[in-house]
Amino acid sequence: MDNGRLRGFTSTAFISLCLVPACFGSAFSITELGARATGMGTAFIATADDPSALFYNPAGIAFQPGTHFEMDNAVVVGLFRFTPATAPPGQVVPPNGYSESIRPHFLPLAFLYATKQLSPRMTFGFGVFTPFGLAANSTNFNDGDPNLTKFVSRFAGTRVRLESYWFQPTLAYRLTDNLSVAVGPTFVHTHLELEESFLNPLGYDDGLKFGRTAAPVILPGVPVDLAASIISRLLPEGRSRIAGTANGFAISGGLLWKNALPKTDIGLLYRSSVVNHLSGKASFAFGDKPYALEQYVGPSFLPNAFPNQAITGSFPTPATYGIGFANSAIRNLRISADVRMQDYKKFRNLPLDFPINENSTTLTNIALPAEKILNFNFRESWNFAVGAEKKLNELMTIRMGYMFDMSPVPSQSVGPLFPDSDRHSFTLGASRKSGNKEFTFFYEAMKFVDRQTNVAANDYQWTNGDYHNFAHVAGLALRFDMKEH
Repeated sequence: MDNGRLRGFTSTAFISLCLVPACFGSAFSITELGARATGMGTAFIATADDPSALFYNPAGIAFQPGTHFEMDNAVVVGLFRFTPATAPPGQVVPPNGYSESIRPHFLPLAFLYATKQLSPRMTFGFGVFTPFGLAANSTNFNDGDPNLTKFVSRFAGTRVRLESYWFQPTLAYRLTDNLSVAVGPTFVHTHLELEESFLNPLGYDDGLKFGRTAAPVILPGVPVDLAASIISRLLPEGRSRIAGTANGFAISGGLLWKNALPKTDIGLLYRSSVVNHLSGKASFAFGDKPYALEQYVGPSFLPNAFPNQAITGSFPTPATYGIGFANSAIRNLRISADVRMQDYKKFRNLPLDFPINENSTTLTNIALPAEKILNFNFRESWNFAVGAEKKLNELMTIRMGYMFDMSPVPSQSVGPLFPDSDRHSFTLGASRKSGNKEFTFFYEAMKFVDRQTNVAANDYQWTNGDYHNFAHVAGLALRFDMKEH
């Protein structure tokens, strides 16, 4: 490939990566980071024979001679629907429930991998990918709309966007002719946004809590609980937005053993956990319409109580452990199977620290705590994948696969941020070679197991109900195999 074509390829890849938003994964994991692997149900740990091995098992690049570039692109169309079990009196619920994928209707993804053999035993690789991401949007309303027409679970969240970019240089080394190991120190950049409504008039830790705080000022002499119930119903609905970024480091590693006699390969994968120390901003808004209490407390009362400010917080992404097996004893047919575990139990909560949390000479009646903790209490997640690849001729290969993904999200945390459940995925794929290029396509049908929740603590956030979800994922990959001179 000449330098001009190479520059064009890398420029296109860079632009695509700049457009990467997040995807619906198990909780917030993404496994569809290689078109060939996804066509095989993502059972690729013991195969790992294209540049996307940098994600699935970096030890695989040690068996890839020469220089290779690969760019993968995918589109996700999520069909997420929620029907609440209960709703506030007078609430207008759509006949078919609420859509939890308002906009955008589809999500593009892109990943970039490159490998170069440095010596007969050592290979260098570099990958840019997003193993964790999330995009959910239930904002089917404008702030000025009547409250009873808005998304009923908006006090539990209306929009979330998580993107975790991994920049992974990797060195792989062949210890023997059929055994390799690899290690990849990784720089991780994470971006998080959370939006929700607040001042829920029936929320004990929301509108009622603020009512109890404001009662001595607004209704002095009235019993606190009675005053709180009155105040909470006379407040406007607020909107909050949390946005922050974090930089951190991770490490990835792998091992691949190729047994030539029975044609059976075994692979191991490890990807470390990352604690993301967020730094960002919290902002609060209350609409531009007057509200019942404003004439008594003044227009600055609520902005003073909830001041916009810089915040900090932290949350972990889980470590990943995987083992894979592949066999190619049957002519032109490769069968593979993977088991992966992610320790999501580390993702118990997301603490947010508000430095402006006490009264001062310029701000009074501050209602923000020093620390707000969002509790999730996730559990471990297990993923099982099987796949097959059949070579039809020297130019054409076809694939199919199946994956079962166990959701780490407990019933208490199922809602607009995580409308998650166990899921079954069926995949198809194909590749065609043309000179030093290979074009790969895959399609994945992801059926979420219907889920019904009934958690008493969530009654006044109205997240209990029926969740019916499905997702279509389709992708293309372009790989260049560079000729060595």
